[in-house]
Amino acid sequence: MRSLLCGQCHVEHYFKGQEERLTQHPEFEMWNQGVHAQAGVACADCYMLYMRVGGLKISDHHVQSPLLNINHGCQTCHKASEEELKSRAEGIQEKTFELRNRAMDALIALIDDVKVARESGASDGTLKEPRERQHKAQFLLDFTEAEDSMGFHAPQEAARAAATSIDWSRKGQVSLLRAQRQ
Repeated sequence: MRSLLCGQCHVEHYFKGQEERLTQHPEFEMWNQGVHAQAGVACADCYMLYMRVGGLKISDHHVQSPLLNINHGCQTCHKASEEELKSRAEGIQEKTFELRNRAMDALIALIDDVKVARESGASDGTLKEPRERQHKAQFLLDFTEAEDSMGFHAPQEAARAAATSIDWSRKGQVSLLRAQRQ
Protein backbone atom coordinates (compact mmCIF):
# COMPACT_ATOMS: atom_id res chain seq x y z
CA MET A 1 0.00 0.00 0.00
CA ARG A 2 2.88 2.39 0.74
CA SER A 3 4.03 2.18 -2.87
CA LEU A 4 0.66 3.35 -4.15
CA LEU A 5 1.51 6.79 -2.78
CA CYS A 6 4.65 6.87 -4.96
CA GLY A 7 2.68 5.44 -7.87
CA GLN A 8 0.39 8.48 -7.94
CA CYS A 9 3.12 10.45 -9.71
CA HIS A 10 5.71 7.91 -10.81
CA VAL A 11 3.39 6.28 -13.29
CA GLU A 12 3.11 5.92 -17.07
CA HIS A 13 4.41 8.99 -18.82
CA TYR A 14 2.80 11.20 -21.37
CA PHE A 15 3.87 14.17 -23.42
CA LYS A 16 2.12 17.43 -22.52
CA GLY A 17 1.39 20.46 -24.66
CA GLN A 18 2.77 21.72 -27.92
CA GLU A 19 6.33 21.30 -26.68
CA GLU A 20 5.54 17.66 -25.77
CA ARG A 21 7.22 17.98 -22.37
CA LEU A 22 7.68 14.64 -20.57
CA THR A 23 5.35 14.91 -17.59
CA GLN A 24 5.62 11.65 -15.63
CA HIS A 25 7.71 8.49 -15.50
CA PRO A 26 6.61 4.83 -15.54
CA GLU A 27 8.57 3.72 -12.48
CA PHE A 28 5.48 2.26 -10.79
CA GLU A 29 4.55 0.06 -13.75
CA MET A 30 8.12 -1.16 -14.18
CA TRP A 31 8.74 -1.68 -10.44
CA ASN A 32 5.45 -3.57 -10.19
CA GLN A 33 6.83 -6.20 -12.62
CA GLY A 34 10.04 -6.74 -10.66
CA VAL A 35 11.31 -9.03 -7.96
CA HIS A 36 11.27 -6.34 -5.26
CA ALA A 37 7.55 -5.66 -5.72
CA GLN A 38 6.85 -9.39 -5.74
CA ALA A 39 8.74 -9.70 -2.46
CA GLY A 40 6.64 -6.96 -0.87
CA VAL A 41 9.39 -4.34 -0.83
CA ALA A 42 7.90 -0.84 -1.01
CA CYS A 43 9.48 2.08 -2.86
CA ALA A 44 10.16 3.84 0.44
CA ASP A 45 12.08 0.81 1.76
CA CYS A 46 14.83 1.56 -0.75
CA TYR A 47 14.45 5.28 -1.50
CA MET A 48 13.44 6.69 1.90
CA LEU A 49 15.69 4.78 4.26
CA TYR A 50 14.84 4.49 7.92
CA MET A 51 16.77 6.65 10.33
CA ARG A 52 16.71 7.18 14.08
CA VAL A 53 15.77 10.52 15.57
CA GLY A 54 16.03 10.20 19.31
CA GLY A 55 13.99 7.13 20.19
CA LEU A 56 11.93 7.26 16.99
CA LYS A 57 12.47 5.32 13.77
CA ILE A 58 11.33 7.48 10.83
CA SER A 59 11.66 7.50 7.05
CA ASP A 60 14.32 9.84 5.71
CA HIS A 61 12.56 12.26 3.38
CA HIS A 62 15.75 12.96 1.47
CA VAL A 63 14.71 10.65 -1.37
CA GLN A 64 17.71 9.23 -3.20
CA SER A 65 18.98 6.15 -5.00
CA PRO A 66 19.81 3.29 -2.66
CA LEU A 67 23.07 2.91 -4.61
CA LEU A 68 24.26 6.07 -2.90
CA ASN A 69 24.07 4.27 0.45
CA ILE A 70 24.31 0.55 -0.31
CA ASN A 71 25.16 -0.33 3.27
CA HIS A 72 21.97 1.19 4.63
CA GLY A 73 19.81 0.86 1.52
CA CYS A 74 20.52 -2.61 0.14
CA GLN A 75 22.39 -4.55 2.81
CA THR A 76 19.49 -4.42 5.23
CA CYS A 77 17.99 -7.23 3.08
CA HIS A 78 20.91 -8.46 0.95
CA LYS A 79 23.93 -9.97 2.66
CA ALA A 80 26.34 -9.56 -0.27
CA SER A 81 29.17 -7.04 -0.18
CA GLU A 82 28.66 -3.44 -1.28
CA GLU A 83 30.89 -4.09 -4.29
CA GLU A 84 28.83 -7.15 -5.34
CA LEU A 85 25.49 -5.35 -4.97
CA LYS A 86 26.73 -2.31 -6.89
CA SER A 87 28.14 -4.58 -9.61
CA ARG A 88 24.81 -6.43 -9.94
CA ALA A 89 22.84 -3.19 -10.26
CA GLU A 90 25.27 -1.64 -12.73
CA GLY A 91 25.33 -4.85 -14.77
CA ILE A 92 21.55 -4.76 -15.14
CA GLN A 93 21.68 -1.09 -16.10
CA GLU A 94 24.47 -1.62 -18.64
CA LYS A 95 22.57 -4.44 -20.36
CA THR A 96 19.38 -2.38 -20.43
CA PHE A 97 21.28 0.62 -21.80
CA GLU A 98 22.73 -1.56 -24.57
CA LEU A 99 19.25 -2.86 -25.50
CA ARG A 100 17.87 0.68 -25.36
CA ASN A 101 20.61 1.83 -27.74
CA ARG A 102 19.84 -1.03 -30.14
CA ALA A 103 16.16 -0.13 -30.00
CA MET A 104 17.00 3.50 -30.73
CA ASP A 105 19.24 2.52 -33.66
CA ALA A 106 16.47 0.33 -35.10
CA LEU A 107 13.89 3.09 -34.69
CA ILE A 108 16.12 5.71 -36.29
CA ALA A 109 16.78 3.33 -39.20
CA LEU A 110 13.02 2.90 -39.68
CA ILE A 111 12.43 6.66 -39.50
CA ASP A 112 15.17 7.21 -42.09
CA ASP A 113 13.69 4.52 -44.36
CA VAL A 114 10.20 6.07 -44.10
CA LYS A 115 11.67 9.47 -44.93
CA VAL A 116 13.48 8.11 -48.00
CA ALA A 117 10.33 6.29 -49.15
CA ARG A 118 8.25 9.46 -48.69
CA GLU A 119 10.79 11.57 -50.60
CA SER A 120 10.77 8.92 -53.36
CA GLY A 121 7.04 9.38 -53.79
CA ALA A 122 5.56 6.63 -51.59
CA SER A 123 1.88 7.24 -50.92
CA ASP A 124 0.33 7.74 -47.49
CA GLY A 125 -1.31 4.35 -47.97
CA THR A 126 2.07 2.71 -48.51
CA LEU A 127 3.51 4.46 -45.47
CA LYS A 128 0.54 3.76 -43.18
CA GLU A 129 1.72 0.38 -41.86
CA PRO A 130 5.40 1.36 -41.39
CA ARG A 131 4.33 4.51 -39.54
CA GLU A 132 1.99 2.53 -37.25
CA ARG A 133 4.86 0.19 -36.46
CA GLN A 134 7.11 3.18 -35.89
CA HIS A 135 4.65 4.58 -33.32
CA LYS A 136 4.54 1.26 -31.47
CA ALA A 137 8.33 1.02 -31.47
CA GLN A 138 8.64 4.64 -30.31
CA PHE A 139 6.19 4.13 -27.43
CA LEU A 140 8.10 1.13 -26.09
CA LEU A 141 11.45 2.86 -26.50
CA ASP A 142 10.11 5.95 -24.72
CA PHE A 143 8.74 3.73 -21.94
CA THR A 144 12.14 2.11 -21.45
CA GLU A 145 13.94 5.45 -21.69
CA ALA A 146 11.64 7.40 -19.36
CA GLU A 147 11.79 4.83 -16.54
CA ASP A 148 14.53 6.17 -14.29
CA SER A 149 16.07 2.91 -13.02
CA MET A 150 17.48 1.99 -16.48
CA GLY A 151 15.98 -1.46 -16.10
CA PHE A 152 16.89 -2.19 -12.49
CA HIS A 153 13.34 -2.17 -11.17
CA ALA A 154 12.35 -5.01 -13.53
CA PRO A 155 15.18 -6.18 -15.78
CA GLN A 156 13.13 -8.71 -17.72
CA GLU A 157 10.31 -6.25 -18.40
CA ALA A 158 12.76 -3.55 -19.51
CA ALA A 159 14.44 -6.05 -21.82
CA ARG A 160 11.06 -7.19 -23.16
CA ALA A 161 9.99 -3.61 -23.92
CA ALA A 162 13.27 -2.76 -25.65
CA ALA A 163 13.31 -6.02 -27.64
CA THR A 164 9.69 -5.54 -28.71
CA SER A 165 10.55 -2.00 -29.80
CA ILE A 166 13.34 -3.40 -31.96
CA ASP A 167 10.91 -5.96 -33.39
CA TRP A 168 8.34 -3.29 -34.31
CA SER A 169 11.02 -1.17 -35.97
CA ARG A 170 12.29 -4.08 -38.03
CA LYS A 171 8.72 -5.09 -38.96
CA GLY A 172 8.21 -1.52 -40.16
CA GLN A 173 11.25 -1.81 -42.38
CA VAL A 174 10.02 -5.16 -43.73
CA SER A 175 6.63 -3.66 -44.56
CA LEU A 176 8.40 -0.88 -46.49
CA LEU A 177 10.43 -3.41 -48.45
CA ARG A 178 7.31 -5.41 -49.30
CA ALA A 179 5.50 -2.26 -50.45
CA GLN A 180 8.45 -1.30 -52.67
CA ARG A 181 8.40 -4.72 -54.34
CA GLN A 182 4.77 -4.36 -55.35
